[in-house]
Parts: sequence; structure tokens; C-alpha cells
Amino acid sequence: MKMKKTILSKKDLEILEKIIAHYGNIVGFDQIESLLADYSYYELNQRIKFLVQRGWLIRIKRGFYAVASLESHSFANISPLIVSQIFVPDSYVSFESALSYHGLFDQLPNRVTAVTPVKSKKYRFQNLDYQFVKARPKMMTGFEEVSIEGRKVKVAEIEKALLDFLHFRKDTYTVDLVLEKLREAKNEIDPVKLATYARLYPITIQRRLGFLLDVAGISSGELYKSLKKRSGFARLTKNSNIFSAKWRLYYEDR
Repeated sequence: MKMKKTILSKKDLEILEKIIAHYGNIVGFDQIESLLADYSYYELNQRIKFLVQRGWLIRIKRGFYAVASLESHSFANISPLIVSQIFVPDSYVSFESALSYHGLFDQLPNRVTAVTPVKSKKYRFQNLDYQFVKARPKMMTGFEEVSIEGRKVKVAEIEKALLDFLHFRKDTYTVDLVLEKLREAKNEIDPVKLATYARLYPITIQRRLGFLLDVAGISSGELYKSLKKRSGFARLTKNSNIFSAKWRLYYEDR
């Protein structure tokens, strides 16, 4: 972007400073309208359009904009968790991003995955993918509402994020990842809470989780209570060939 396009007039600088002071780095059209009450609707739209063209505002979705850093003229300061919540308000962030929030995932995720009771969707913003997977309404629990940069964001608890991994991703890598995180968070995980959330998922997921809890050395008694009289069986992965009578689950050495 050429420098002449990034220079702000005093008026535009005041507008952006006012937006950031009142609403932070993400703002809705209605909020801008309330700050610039002396502008006509046409003038307001033209001013927003101008700031978008100059790279100081970027459209996230209809009616929502991110504000560039006034120092670096970049959007690196925008939290992906906030962006995810703006894309689909009726959702909670889970999987890698939730584990990262809880300090259990060191790598910077290349996508943000959230759970929603509405239709599955995908978005892309600032070179980052946002995926929303559909779950039954009764599974929309197990998250906490946290404040990030002054905005409310719903983030899965550790227990719920691990269950979402097992439910939505069924490959060997995911099983190994969940086992690794169970071991890492052994002293943080609440077995009773985990069992309560697990009952919202299919029995296959409960069997897999129970087995992994035993391997990780975490109490599985609460979960086992609801499964010990259930018939049927499940597989940990498609390559599983050793049978666990306790969990009625085929597994492989790990």
C-alpha cells in the first residue's frame, strides 16, 4: 500500500481515535453511527467507505469492522477469538484455540474452530480460516464467557474442548493429541465435570474417553457408572484390534 493512501487527515484520525476509545479495535456500524451523530446516513457511509479504501477499516462481515493499529497500520492486534464470535454469535470457540487460551497448545493455530447449533459455515479473515461445526442444541454447554479486549467471548472449558476433538475429528492424530492433553492437564481436569459433559455425546465417544482417561491416569469411575451395563462396542481408531472388556472398546497400543 502506498504511503499517500495511508496518511490520515486530522478529522479521520479523530474519528478512529474516538472509535478505539469507546469500542476498541472492533466496531459495529451502529456504534460508529452513534459516535458520529452529526453525520447524515450518506455522509457516514461515505466516510466508512473512504476509511476502508485507505486500509484503516476492514470489513469483517456486514455491519462490523476492524480498526487498524494507528501506530503500525496493521490488524495484527485483533484477537481471532473475537472475530470468531462476531462471525457467528451463537457459538463457542473450541479445539486448538480453546486449548491455546487455557495454555495447553503452544503452536499458533492456523484456523479457529467453533461449535454452533446452526448450519456449519466457513470464513476467512486476515489469512486465517474460521470454521463452525454444527452440534445438537443440548451440546451447547461447557463453555465460559470471558472478556478479551473488552468484548465477551465464549470459550470451551478444557473438558469440553477435548470432547469436541473426539466427537468431530476421528483420526489417530486426534486420539494421540487428546491423550497428550489429558496427561498435561491431569491436575486441572475435573473428572465429574468431564463425565457430565461426556453424557451429552454418543456412547462411542464416552467409551473412547473412558479408555483414554485410564491410560492418562485420571479417574474414570464417574463415567464408567453410566456405561458398565451398556451393550455394544466401539473402536478407538480404525486400526484398533485389542479389546478392552471394561470399556467394550477395541484399541491399539499407544
